[in-house]
Amino acid sequence: MSEIVTFFEDTLRSSWRGLSRRYMRYRIAIRLSPILALFLLIVLWPHIVVTVPSGHAAVRWWRLFGGTDISHVYGEGSHFNFPWDEMPVYDVRIQQIDKDIDILTSDGMVMTVNVAIRFRANRDTIGLLHCDVGPDYVDTLVLPSLGTYARQVFSQYAAEDAYAKRLPIQEQIEQAVIRDVAPHIAPWQGNVAPWIEVEDVLIRSMRFPPAVEAAINRKMEQSEVQKEYAYRLERERLESERKRVEAEGIGQFQRIVGAGISPNYLRWKGIDATLALAQSPNTKIVVIGAPKDGMPLILGGGETAPIAPDQTAPQPERQ
Repeated sequence: MSEIVTFFEDTLRSSWRGLSRRYMRYRIAIRLSPILALFLLIVLWPHIVVTVPSGHAAVRWWRLFGGTDISHVYGEGSHFNFPWDEMPVYDVRIQQIDKDIDILTSDGMVMTVNVAIRFRANRDTIGLLHCDVGPDYVDTLVLPSLGTYARQVFSQYAAEDAYAKRLPIQEQIEQAVIRDVAPHIAPWQGNVAPWIEVEDVLIRSMRFPPAVEAAINRKMEQSEVQKEYAYRLERERLESERKRVEAEGIGQFQRIVGAGISPNYLRWKGIDATLALAQSPNTKIVVIGAPKDGMPLILGGGETAPIAPDQTAPQPERQ
């Protein structure tokens, strides 16, 4: 009987010790749980809260609910996200990239062209862009399209025409790139919306081999000289025409005026001018003679001193 009692006592003691140990573990776990939760929050924070910067947009990729959500675009700010899902962020501001492209012209000339393109990702079709192309759409879609159509358009022109037709070439490249990246359907809107909105295409520089570039420059210089000579000839022709018209006008004026001027009118105007000069305070000598028109002869003027009579000259006799 004593053995049975002893057995039960030992069993109770061992059970009590086990319960005491478990209770201590639970107390330690309860005390450490806030610290553990804070640590997990810090580690998982970048995967739980996604921040969309200014000028950007984001889409959500559900791991358990159908993949990319193309019907909703997330704007600027912070957004909650499950750690097992993803929210890729896209830049929707205007971007510019440039590229050196080797071109073969229609006359077999090799040239290097630096072409720049300004574009932006369409905010409304970010979901489709993420599904069909991905975040590296610049290297996958924009640059290959720009290089392909730049080579295609330049191949239609000769080397010397590329200098003079830069603007039409730019417009052709731009329209071709727009047609390549634009017409993609946005099913949730029921209309056509582009992946990429192309602002413009710019040809920044064109480089030929040095010998070819020097020859083209000389040819263009001679062309400008030829235009200068043509301009000079035209200017001289117009000047000759102006002088002819001026001479005709002067001759016509003389014929009209000459018909109304008589000798008596001219004599009267001469007398009138002589009287005006005689009344002037300036010193002068008026010699009255008998020329053909009967007009006096006026000599001297201003402050000229009178001429002393010559002693050797014959003097008039006194009465």
